[in-house]
Amino acid sequence: MRFAPIALSVICTFSASVSFAQGETYPAKPIRIVVATPPGSTPDVGGRLVAARLSADLKQAVIVENRPGVNGLLAAREVLRSAHDGYTLLLAPSSTMAISPYIHPKQAGSLPADFAAVSQIYKTDFSLITRAGSGLESVSNLIAAAKERPGKLVGAFAAVGSASHVSLELFKQMAGVDIYAVPFNGSPAASLGVASGEADLLFETVPSTEPVVSSGKARRIAMTGPERFALAPSIPTVGESGLPGFVVTTWAGIFAPKDVPADRIQRISDSIDSVFQDAAVVQQMAASSLLPGEPSSTRFQAIWLSDLEMSKKVVAAAPELQQENK
Repeated sequence: MRFAPIALSVICTFSASVSFAQGETYPAKPIRIVVATPPGSTPDVGGRLVAARLSADLKQAVIVENRPGVNGLLAAREVLRSAHDGYTLLLAPSSTMAISPYIHPKQAGSLPADFAAVSQIYKTDFSLITRAGSGLESVSNLIAAAKERPGKLVGAFAAVGSASHVSLELFKQMAGVDIYAVPFNGSPAASLGVASGEADLLFETVPSTEPVVSSGKARRIAMTGPERFALAPSIPTVGESGLPGFVVTTWAGIFAPKDVPADRIQRISDSIDSVFQDAAVVQQMAASSLLPGEPSSTRFQAIWLSDLEMSKKVVAAAPELQQENK
């Protein structure tokens, strides 16, 4: 199925000229959060957890709706078509907001310029797993093997243009190695591909890879964060175990159309900050290997822009990713 370009910047039914009730205390009615991924996905689970607590803090209902499609761009379009009054927000993962603009440029339109960051809901690192018995027991060992056998090692990834795919391409570029990249039908299938011997390595989240690691069919050799992952401190980072400077952190966050009043964005941001002070919320997130994100809209905006720049460079240097642009 082909999708017409979303043209995010021009489809908006409402613009900055929308008027707000004078003296209205925000929020004065229910807030709708449109999730860019399917029910049960990590962004959906994290979003619903936070939304339930947001509702109590804001003293208004927070309604969560899923609108998956075109790597989250359909949800972005729906939010931009709604009134830009802070009552319809977007919850999307980094793959939608920081990768899709370069993988699907025609569909994404001017997506980054059309939205403002509100709060990062969660963040997590990818784990790098290898097939058990492959002899690939460390990052330095993996790089050496890839250089000895150019194009022979197989790297699995969840889908073309996914964060898993971009992580693999970044690794190849930084390590200067040729690894044959093979797409699978989602994260579980990619993990099973490593376990069965169809692939040698995979960058994916801890929950997605845990079944094959705990079964002994795969080995978790590194995590992709700037420092050791708080929920798996015994696992070294990619940077400390063979490839200095390699950092990938995946996340999901709440975004608003750029012309939503700043005080309303701040109200949501402050409320999410309060939610993260609840130890029960932090514990529930940890059960899914998630850490509370950056609630500050200003700091989250900086994180988003930095990830956009990284994705731009990786995609520009990866013909496999550019195929989606043709």
